Amino acid sequence: MSSTQCLTAAMLEVGMRHVARLSFTREQVAQYCALTGDHNAIHRDPEAARLRFPEIGDIVVPGGLIQTTVSGLFATQLPGDGSLGLTFVPERLRQPVCPDEEIQVALEITRIRGGIVELDVTVDDRAGRRVTSAKAKVLPPDETYRQWWQQAQHR
Repeated sequence: MSSTQCLTAAMLEVGMRHVARLSFTREQVAQYCALTGDHNAIHRDPEAARLRFPEIGDIVVPGGLIQTTVSGLFATQLPGDGSLGLTFVPERLRQPVCPDEEIQVALEITRIRGGIVELDVTVDDRAGRRVTSAKAKVLPPDETYRQWWQQAQHR
């Protein structure tokens, strides 16, 4: 049985939330940088990272890795499998995130119109300080897809 959701627009309501705690390993940072061609030294060399951010003691997790992981929550949790991302507009990262630092991501539905779901996204560190926020629009799966998904869960 999968731990994903598959919620149609008719199953969603304004105010619904999903909260996840995430952290990233140095290996995930290296894999992301290799895949995307991001060769910024702050993602691989703690000394370079400290020159940019004197208060930290390690490399910096790429903002794109955080953003794509957050987008993955749309496709697994809210609304879930079968969702199509339409827009994702993040603001700049307010503070760096280092490997193994836990962040809390909250997705909240703010509007449902014409089958399109609008969400507010917040990302906070362990101390509750805002790391970043974003606005997103997602097209959830339709009922035909949901029926297929339910059958696939039992195979």
